[in-house]
Formats: sequence, C-alpha cells, structure tokens
Amino acid sequence: MNEEQKQFYKEKGYVIIEDLLTDKEIQTIKEEMLKICSGERGSIRGLVPTEKNEDVWKHYLAIHFPHKISQTVLELLKSHEKTNQVLSKLIGPNVKACQSMMFLKPPGRPGQAWHQDEYYIPSRDRSLTAVWIAIDDATVENGGLWVIPGSHKSGILWPMKPHNDENYDASNIAYGFPYDDKDAIPVELKAGSAVFFNGYLLHKSLKNKTTDKYRRAFANHYLSAESLLPWNWDGRIKGHVEDNRDIVMVTGDDPYAHKGLEDNFYPFIRADTKQEGAVFNEVVK
Repeated sequence: MNEEQKQFYKEKGYVIIEDLLTDKEIQTIKEEMLKICSGERGSIRGLVPTEKNEDVWKHYLAIHFPHKISQTVLELLKSHEKTNQVLSKLIGPNVKACQSMMFLKPPGRPGQAWHQDEYYIPSRDRSLTAVWIAIDDATVENGGLWVIPGSHKSGILWPMKPHNDENYDASNIAYGFPYDDKDAIPVELKAGSAVFFNGYLLHKSLKNKTTDKYRRAFANHYLSAESLLPWNWDGRIKGHVEDNRDIVMVTGDDPYAHKGLEDNFYPFIRADTKQEGAVFNEVVK
C-alpha cells in the first residue's frame, strides 16, 4: 500500500487492494468453506450437517464467526501478511480483530441494505476497519458491494429502521443521511482482491441476480488494540459491557492483555428473510 492509496482511503473511506490472495490461497479457502458448510469443522447454529458437496453452499447466505471453528479462517483473520501490512498503515501498529463473516451468496439471494459497520461494532476511536475479500469475482450482477465515497467523514452514525425491500436481507436500513443512490458507486473486484473500508462508510449490496454464479467473500473486522470494544452483539453479556475481550490480536501489543480473553461468540447462520424466527444477529431473551 503506497501513500497515494493511503490518502485515497482517508478521503474516500475505502481503498481497493488488488491480488491480496494468491490463486493457491483462494483454492485452499474454497475447500475450507465447503468443510465448514457441511458441518465438518464443528457446530454452527442454524446449520444442518450434510454430505460434503458443492450443493451445500446454495442453502446459506452467510456464516458469522467461522474463525471460531476453522483454523484456516483464523489464520486468514490474524496472520495474513499482506492484509496485516495494510492494516498497520490504516489503523496503526497495534491491531486486533473482533469478527469474521463468510459469505456464500448463492444465485437469487439478497444483499444488505445501506448501513455502517460501526453501528453494529462500536469502537472508541473510530478505528473500525473492514476487510472485504472476494473469493469469487464480485460484480454488479452477482451482488457486489456499493459504497458512498466520503460518507465516513462526518463521523455521524445514522439511525436504522426496518424495511420491506426484497433486494435486502433481514437487517435494517440506514436513513436520514444527505445522500442518495446517485452518489453510490459499485466496487467490483476480481477473486483474490479486497476492499478495505472505514467503519463509518455507508455501503450496501444488492441481490445476486445471476442464475449460476456465487458471490463468495470474507468480511473481517479490525480495530486498534488501544480501543475498548463495548460490543454486546446478542445481549448475552449481562450488565454494562466496557470492553468485550473476545478478540484476536493481529499485530503489535495488546495494552489490555492483563484482562485476559473471553469466549463470547459462536458461529451462526445469517438470516436472509424476514420470515418468523429469522434473525440478523441473534438476541438472547
């Protein structure tokens, strides 16, 4: 990552890094995704274990926290040299990871409405950064990302509300911001390339309109190790959460190492409809 790219990220809120993964790495990850989806790697809430064949991908939109059961995904999250080099330039020398997401997005499956990642994952210093890695070519047709360049600059977290748009999954949609769809641009990526983007950047994806193409990808989330993480993602942690310690150190030092680590997260299937019982992030009641 050069200085021009770093400045582009600062101004626009995102930057594309070509060829982040090699062809060999992509193939290894595809094989691992198949093992995860067949239930071979361990328990995933909402997943029905089945025979290991490529048809299993068509049943699921996405899986949250696959790094909890897959060493391959964990290594991608924390130990990928090219990724870590970019993160060090965007965030700083001390970086931790807090989430992995594995998208399958088969033909016909919906996208996610306008949102900001920081709305869901609160950092204390606005350092939240997503790394969205294309495992297949990501295009407009198969439901690739759209972003509103520069929408991160205000530092405002826009409110969210339910919607009834069949192009989007069960998550809510951001509203009230001073932009519309004409301000958005598509982020098309070749397999193995990635887009890094700021936690305040407005972004979305649309339905996979193809009949025969998946849009597999990983979306991993990072922040500065200095930032506290007051994230109670499903309501399971009782009381006030000052610093969720279910994190993975990526680079540098952990200034809160004396607190130890926690195991609060578990893998689950992401809902893609608003049918009864479907959820975007599970809530403990």
